[in-house]
Amino acid sequence: PAVAIDNFNAIAESVAYAISLGHETIGFLTGLDDSDVGTHRLSGYLNSLEAHGITYRNDLVFKGNYSFESGFSGAEHFLALADPPTAIICANDSMALGVMKKLDACGISVPGDISIIGFDDIAVASQITPALTTTTAPVQDIAMHAVTLLINLIEERQISMPHITLRARLAVRGTC
Repeated sequence: PAVAIDNFNAIAESVAYAISLGHETIGFLTGLDDSDVGTHRLSGYLNSLEAHGITYRNDLVFKGNYSFESGFSGAEHFLALADPPTAIICANDSMALGVMKKLDACGISVPGDISIIGFDDIAVASQITPALTTTTAPVQDIAMHAVTLLINLIEERQISMPHITLRARLAVRGTC
């Protein structure tokens, strides 16, 4: 049994939001590509670009590892491009913070020059300036479903839905 969030559609929603703000050159910092979470988030990015008629560019995808440092490196990569992104979506908030640190060091304004979107809504995301636009998971719903599944397993009851996928939502803040 498992309770998870819909990573594919969560990232697709982030891309759609960036596009709604007028962005057409959107970078993506991936997570680890050897996990379902990482592959679903990348697939959501690719699918949303296609759905909105935006041509995929390989140079706009940087393989990160969920660390602050890989966010910093990803920003360096994007800034070195002849046609850099005007928005960067990160597979987690730690990488988004690394991107913001590098952009700040280069005198690049967020959101004035570039928009940033994270994923996970870690505590610091709402505490920094500008506050990070990020995807937030329904933690209470995840906990409720997980506890219900656990109780059913302990009591050896039939589980009608062993895999539950919940919708995450975009928390729009100051980085877009």
